[in-house]
Amino acid sequence: MGAFASLVESQESHRIVVTLVQRARDGADVQQLAEFIVSAWQTIETFLSPIIGQRSVATLYKRSFYLASRKHPWLMDMHEGMQATMNLAALKAALLEQSSAEIAAGAGVALQMFYEVLTNLIGASLTERLLRSVWADLLPAPTQDNSA
Repeated sequence: MGAFASLVESQESHRIVVTLVQRARDGADVQQLAEFIVSAWQTIETFLSPIIGQRSVATLYKRSFYLASRKHPWLMDMHEGMQATMNLAALKAALLEQSSAEIAAGAGVALQMFYEVLTNLIGASLTERLLRSVWADLLPAPTQDNSA
């Protein structure tokens, strides 16, 4: 069992990781993946800042990258020296230095850590409700093969 064996994740947080990995496998280049990741964090900030405050979102962002950097050391700089806002320019610059596969893996873990930290603070039910709109904006609709 690894350091993330106790990861609490929602179906949606798992889907974002699958989406990232699939985009990398489908040939999305580093630039496209970096833009998707930055867009994801912008969406999170947009939806959550009015509810929990910009500083709180930035703190959760910082903590998420700290936890993700244990498995993906290249994320280490994302949690150092930030104040009241997320430094998405620095994130994009760090992402652009990685391979598509490493972007998908590292950024996916950071997003899962965000979900886990928020869940630990406010509970799974409220986290799901708060992030439902975020996931809807970021993820393709789940496919249902119920054609009967």
